[in-house]
Amino acid sequence: MITSPLSSNLSSKQPAKLTAALCLLLTCALMPMATAAKEAEAAKQVTVLGRTWVVAPAAEAPGFYHATRLNVELLPERPPAVLSARQAVRAFRHATGCSANLDTLYRDITGTYFASLICPRK
Repeated sequence: MITSPLSSNLSSKQPAKLTAALCLLLTCALMPMATAAKEAEAAKQVTVLGRTWVVAPAAEAPGFYHATRLNVELLPERPPAVLSARQAVRAFRHATGCSANLDTLYRDITGTYFASLICPRK
C-alpha cells in the first residue's frame, strides 16, 4: 500500500479531532444540568388538598409555568382525588400568587400541566 504525505498528515490530526469532539460532547451533556439547577432554584413546592405539587417556570415554553404532582403517596386508603386540572390551577395560585390562564392550560403525556399566568397589577 502506498501512503502519501496527505494521508499520514490526516492520521496525525485524528486524535486532536477526537479530543475536540469528546470535549464538545461533554459540554453539551453538562448544559442541561445547569438549566435544571436554575429551575430547581426557582421551583416551589406547595400542598393542594393533601397532594404535593412542584411549580416552576417552564424552560421548554418561555412565558409558561409548569406544575407537576409528586405521586409519592401511593397509599391504598387515601381520600379520592379531585380532578388534577383543578389541583394544578390551585397549585399555580399558591406558588406564584397569580391565576392560570385557562385558555392556555394544557397537560402533556407525563401529567405535567403548563399554563401562562395572569398576575394582578400592584
